[in-house]
Amino acid sequence: MPAHQPSVTIAGYLLASIFVRYANAKAGALTATNITLGLISWYCFAPQLTLNGSHVVEGSLNPGLYNKQQISDGGYEVREYIMDLAVQLAVDQMNADPNVLPGIHVNIKRFSDCGSHYPSVADVWGGRTGGYASTIMATDIIDNHPDVIGVVAMQTSSTARYSAEVLSFAQIPICSGTVGSPRLSDKPNYPYFYRTIDGAGIGEHFYQFLKLWNVQRVAFIYQKNTDLGYFVFLDMHQAMLRHKMNILGTYGTADPNDKFFMNYVADALKRVSARYIIVIGNAVFSASVMNAVGKRNLTGPGFVYLGINRPKPAKNATLLYGPKYYSYIEGYVQIAGMANFDTQIFADTKAQLSALTGYPLRSIDVDSFNIPHFIDCAKSMLHGFDNLLRKTGQSAETLAGRKMNSMMNYTLFQSPGIEGVMANPLAFNNNGDIKLSDGACYFIGTAFDCHLFGSTDRDASKVTYHPGEYPVFNGGSSIPPPDGPPAPVQLLLSINSTFGGIIFALVVVGLFFAFALLSIIYLFRRKSCMKPVSGLEAVTSLGGCIIIYSSLLVYLPVSDALTCKLRHSMFLLGLLFILTSLLFRNLLLFMIFCKKRGVKPQTLVFRVRVIHGIVALIGIATIAVWAAQPNNLTVKSVYHLDQFYLSCIYKNSASFTVMASYVFIAYLCLLPMIAILQCVKWEEYNESVLLGFSFVMIAVAYSIITFETRLRNMYYDVTFCLCVWTATTLFLILMFGTRVMQLAEHFKEQAMNRSRISKLKTRLAEKKESFFQRPSASSTDFRRQQGGDCSTIKLAGVKKNPYRHKVLCNTVDACVYQVSTSQNSWSLWRAGQPELHHMSAKSWLSLNSNLKTACFTLSESTQFVAYENMVMI
Repeated sequence: MPAHQPSVTIAGYLLASIFVRYANAKAGALTATNITLGLISWYCFAPQLTLNGSHVVEGSLNPGLYNKQQISDGGYEVREYIMDLAVQLAVDQMNADPNVLPGIHVNIKRFSDCGSHYPSVADVWGGRTGGYASTIMATDIIDNHPDVIGVVAMQTSSTARYSAEVLSFAQIPICSGTVGSPRLSDKPNYPYFYRTIDGAGIGEHFYQFLKLWNVQRVAFIYQKNTDLGYFVFLDMHQAMLRHKMNILGTYGTADPNDKFFMNYVADALKRVSARYIIVIGNAVFSASVMNAVGKRNLTGPGFVYLGINRPKPAKNATLLYGPKYYSYIEGYVQIAGMANFDTQIFADTKAQLSALTGYPLRSIDVDSFNIPHFIDCAKSMLHGFDNLLRKTGQSAETLAGRKMNSMMNYTLFQSPGIEGVMANPLAFNNNGDIKLSDGACYFIGTAFDCHLFGSTDRDASKVTYHPGEYPVFNGGSSIPPPDGPPAPVQLLLSINSTFGGIIFALVVVGLFFAFALLSIIYLFRRKSCMKPVSGLEAVTSLGGCIIIYSSLLVYLPVSDALTCKLRHSMFLLGLLFILTSLLFRNLLLFMIFCKKRGVKPQTLVFRVRVIHGIVALIGIATIAVWAAQPNNLTVKSVYHLDQFYLSCIYKNSASFTVMASYVFIAYLCLLPMIAILQCVKWEEYNESVLLGFSFVMIAVAYSIITFETRLRNMYYDVTFCLCVWTATTLFLILMFGTRVMQLAEHFKEQAMNRSRISKLKTRLAEKKESFFQRPSASSTDFRRQQGGDCSTIKLAGVKKNPYRHKVLCNTVDACVYQVSTSQNSWSLWRAGQPELHHMSAKSWLSLNSNLKTACFTLSESTQFVAYENMVMI
């Protein structure tokens, strides 16, 4: 295609006349006032250039080389061409400034980092020519061009990682306006490299925009086979993790045109409902990704794509992807180090480059072609040389002969003391990266027009919208779309939640009940009704219940590895205590009541308890071994509608199997124990009913919990806590509740007896004298009043007959009585069961109790005085 010849201004022709100075570049010897700046670029895209090694020796990149359409398409050859113009413009301005390097003229030598032109370069180049750049080009500069004391480079990160390291080793400073990989922020490996573009820390700038838009969920698609894509992805990924962002997925690929992979990415993004997707890679990669996701219906008003580069292919986008492509990139947000479009120096730069190219560049075009970046690279390097000469007082010949290059690492250029196109003042941080606020622009869906709307500050701590500007997302809205479906609410079993409050209240009730029982057992351990449950084994069972209740409290905090282990370990420990205590307690009863051996009970108790302790310690050891292993469980989010819950998932392992089997065997031993307890005839000590209930109760609770586990319901832990609490409480009631009720009945009966005795004392005191004053009744009259068998007893003239006995229980089972040897001396009140006895010629009345039996002889002279419900004999 013939070169388009645009009309340019006289100033443009003057700049063009001084642009290409190959005579100076080809000269082998330097004058006393000349220094040379190397310019590295993709000159393999310029067929009109001739190379000697990597050095451009013939050809021209004159103004007006490309027409408006070619510049608008912005292929690699156009970027290389405009970058060359920008550096030449900056060098010419420095040469014209008498205050910078006075008496010194700066020449330019050009070097290709990808070799000479070849026909298929646009299709196969890919920006990865690090081998050529580090071996041929860098060696060429170092060995064959000793006049080159500094280099300005337009390279890809994948290529610069090699050549920048080699040039740093040779102490040749190198500045780039395109190398964005954070890898090159590592100063020990790249001490002579610095740049006018973002490096390490770019993720913080992205985070500030996401934070402003209330975004918490993001996904990444990155170019994994390039330094830029991979290391920028690492930087952003770490930044998002630092700020606790929810990363939905990271998808690295070398070829976004891979249909199989992009189908997988599309399905994955839909599955997790990703709405904000960050695309990391060069411009061609970004364009391929946007075309791929657009064809898979992953663009539109609900999606926001962000990237470090413009999604612009190397060829005409309409011819390459079709007319719908611009609708795919509508609302795409580019965040990168951008110049301030409102400054005078930026306006002047735009006017000068527009004159050179013959194309009316817009502000966004100037920035997207990295024109300000390379102008600042050239000016900062030359100002650095000037500052070094002024500081050291050395001559230009010393500078030109590379004799001062040991002092030219990146620190020389950190503060050049000038106003840059990119920033004012122009400065660089300790990584050699420019100190710059990152601007953000959105693509409006018409060609590659990107509208600047805001920027971060230099410290990436906040975002400021430009006056009257807001982002416009796909669909025309300035309101950031939600970052996904309504975020599920985490269900927490805290005290403040409904379920957590219920569990906490139940645990408090259970612990109070258990400790109350423990106190009652201790205080009344000598009572006959409490003795069966006051032994060591019974108290151990009660301790197991307390441990199980306490384990339920561990369900209130958020699940993590520690709380999951505590829940499981404490529950199994409590269950183990209960099972072993039941087994060995009843085994001891069986051996005492059913074994006819000459073994002392104390010895038998000691032996059984020693075996009990050994069995319990083995179980505790299996639980401890399982809990000590680091990777025996995972914490998984269980979702249900708009809620989720963090649940503990236990992995199968040898230690888990041993632990579970041990407890299960102890559980199964309840059945044979129920069978052998049938020989214990004393109902008070036979606990076969308790063991049977415990066996059934554990089986029912396990069935309910297993059913919930298979459903993987988010209320699994709630169900587990309720089942365990219910089973534990029923066990306590069955084992200890009946004993407490018997104790209560005992105290109730004692209280009634005390009340009855008190009433009798009162009545007796009131009527005691009247008893002696009443007419007496004969024994014959008394016998007549008794009725029944006792009415046949005759105390006078009885015949010899066998022993006869009658329990006087027609009205009461026992009566209270006092005994007196004289009228004013009475014994304490006692209780006894009245019985009438007769044998031969003798009759007597006995009052029987557990402690004492009192007998009173009856004869013809015995007198009975009756008053209301009292009788005096």
